[in-house]
Amino acid sequence: MEIANSKQGLMPVMANSAFRKLWAAQWLAQSAQNTVHFVLIVLIERMTGSSIHQGLIIFSFTLPAIIFAPISGVIIDRWPKKYVLMASNGFRVIAIFSYFLVLGMQGRVSTGWLLLALYLLTFSMATIGQFFNPAEAATIPILVERDHLIAANSLFNLTLALSQVVGLIILGPLAVKLIGTEAAFTLVGVMYLLATVLVSQLPKDTPARASQAARSAWHHAWAELKEGAVFVGRRPAIMLTMTHLTLIASLVMVMAMLAPGIANRVLRLAPEDAMVVFAPAGLGMLLAALVLGRMGNRTPRQRTIRFGLAAMALGFAAFGLFSWRMVATGQGFVLDSSVVTLPPASAALILSIVLISLLLGLSMSSVNIVSQTTLQDSTPERLRGRVFAVQFMLNNLIGIPPMLAIAGLADLIGIAAVLLGVSLVVAGVLVVTIVMQRRIGQDAASGLAAVNATAGEIVAAPPPAVKAEAEAASEPARTKLDTLPAVESSG
Repeated sequence: MEIANSKQGLMPVMANSAFRKLWAAQWLAQSAQNTVHFVLIVLIERMTGSSIHQGLIIFSFTLPAIIFAPISGVIIDRWPKKYVLMASNGFRVIAIFSYFLVLGMQGRVSTGWLLLALYLLTFSMATIGQFFNPAEAATIPILVERDHLIAANSLFNLTLALSQVVGLIILGPLAVKLIGTEAAFTLVGVMYLLATVLVSQLPKDTPARASQAARSAWHHAWAELKEGAVFVGRRPAIMLTMTHLTLIASLVMVMAMLAPGIANRVLRLAPEDAMVVFAPAGLGMLLAALVLGRMGNRTPRQRTIRFGLAAMALGFAAFGLFSWRMVATGQGFVLDSSVVTLPPASAALILSIVLISLLLGLSMSSVNIVSQTTLQDSTPERLRGRVFAVQFMLNNLIGIPPMLAIAGLADLIGIAAVLLGVSLVVAGVLVVTIVMQRRIGQDAASGLAAVNATAGEIVAAPPPAVKAEAEAASEPARTKLDTLPAVESSG
């Protein structure tokens, strides 16, 4: 992995006290963000029992990434990054405690108005948080020496991924289960407050003076984004990699949306008990990172992606079939038989669900890691920021419409049928991947053959000037040869 291949590993990076504070703040802020996402999804499930409303709450904290991604970079470049980090976390502390005001209106206003207030507050908090990650990424080169940037950035990206597991699969469910929804909001607020304190201790940077107006900077940001899109559009291999990354990002949103509904409506659990089933998915993600970190170079990347997509298709199909059986038979996961009177699911059925969850986490993480690595290797360093900006935009633009559609379908035809439909979509992507990989391989082979043929022609047929000089130099020798007597063959 990149961490292992960096010049001196993680030790010099972790010895940097300023970087340690930034890293700890990232852990707290990102885990808090994903925790509050889970708490909100559970809250909406309790209030409505509707996947459509869960889709709308996810839409509320995803939309700001699309709207404010270009302008966030402009602001970060014009203000001290330390202050941007402090403001991003500090204002989210205020936003988190504003949820208590909204929840305090329960019973006084209709559910519709309460949901609207939750959506607007969530949108506002996500808008504030939109500035944290870019500001942190821009702060790393200020705190870390150039030779240690690879290790620092690798740790940044790893923490970004693991915080999703910690917040959505571990901390969020545990907080709601053990201390309740309101206390969970308090916990998140404290985490943001600690992150604010940590970034306040970072050294202040001095931003360069803007040479252009904000309007020009906005146009410049969009121009760079367009340049990245053109680069991607002209390269089928990179487009295919983007497809895989967008698929995984969309499926993560879909699973986060469906998780409480699966727990409540399929497994007969309380929404916050979803971790009983989905914790294995987090374990599978970690397992994939460890295995690929040690053995990733031993298997061709294209094969890993094909196997990963096939495993995902089988996993979602199996999940759909088992969900359908549990709904049809009325079985449920019985955590407390004195409270729940449903017939308990068999041990084999429970084990099957857990293994399917493990398989999905393992396969989705494998495809994501390999695709991310391929995208990094295939993109020139000067264009990586723009290409990753395109990827980020695609993740949200393409991920939101199917998420909302799936939310509606889950309410109309049931979660089990939706999971089977997702498996068909993944299978379709697998077929397209196989066809595209073969076509790209054939094009690459044809291109290599053409290059070799051209090189052969150059060697076999020297340039005219060289050929003329050679003929001129050989003319005296040819004249002398013509004067020699012929040699008879002796048979």
